[in-house]
Amino acid sequence: MLRLHFTPDDLLRVRFAPAPSPLLEGVLALTLVRAGSPDPALTRWRHRIEVDLPSPVHGLLELLRPDDGLGPVFLDPPIADADDALALVLTTPRAEVAEELRYVWRGFARRPPRAVALAAGEARAWRELGVSLDTLVHRVLPPWWPRIQAGFAADVAWRSQVLITQGLQAMLASLVPDAGWESGTVLRLPRHGAAVDLRLTGRGLTLVPSLLWRGTPLRAAHPDGSLLMVYPALTPLPLIPPPEAGGGPLAALLGPTRAQVLQLLARPQTTGGLARHLGISAATASDHAKTLRAAGLVATARDGKYARHTCTTLGARLLAGS
Repeated sequence: MLRLHFTPDDLLRVRFAPAPSPLLEGVLALTLVRAGSPDPALTRWRHRIEVDLPSPVHGLLELLRPDDGLGPVFLDPPIADADDALALVLTTPRAEVAEELRYVWRGFARRPPRAVALAAGEARAWRELGVSLDTLVHRVLPPWWPRIQAGFAADVAWRSQVLITQGLQAMLASLVPDAGWESGTVLRLPRHGAAVDLRLTGRGLTLVPSLLWRGTPLRAAHPDGSLLMVYPALTPLPLIPPPEAGGGPLAALLGPTRAQVLQLLARPQTTGGLARHLGISAATASDHAKTLRAAGLVATARDGKYARHTCTTLGARLLAGS
């Protein structure tokens, strides 16, 4: 059991990651290949990925433990931009890498040669790591990425509704089965192994739904200093339907671009942020937000010189239902 101790500041700093992370989901896909999953929905998907895995990616499997498939956290920073995430991995301080690899492989008789070479800072090993990760995010993930984004947005929309209608405590207790609260400030979560008490001490909590992780919540330090917690999304990746021609029912109702705008607004976005994500002009993004706002699906607030848009309760319900 994991007990998370919240202070009032921590409760004010609970948030969802703004978007899924390619490296995080990519490495969790390799975790499935390495160790399997208790969820039968992922079994066939795992075999399909394993057969199609490009040879440069096989080297990454060596860095993951054979018992549970988990590896060092420096491999999968929770950053939405794949190239930025890859650059961060390749510039990780070598002393930090060596420490993480020692921790991951504690209890094993020996560390794999690739882990030893990375810990020693060998240039060839680091070049190969860069090629492997680049292949993972630019060749393995792209066919599945629209589904991952859709499942991520649907999970955040549903949790947001729980937050609005039932409150923060109910939303956090809904993350995984058997979660619950003790004395109002201690969140009890399932965990393999001995019980652990973890005090957030004002750092806050960043939540990341994963479509490929079905175990107990994973935790690590977020680059912004908060505690990162990865939990299983409501629907695993294989059960997310592929995008339909024309964008599916939501696109049929709103139009394809406005449907994308609404999906992005599961998390607050500025007008400029919408424009960058969708490859449209700021004026066009503003017009789409205005139309959705007139329909009661989006709310807009001023933040200095920026306009920030987000889903209303009705918009979130429409997303979750779609």
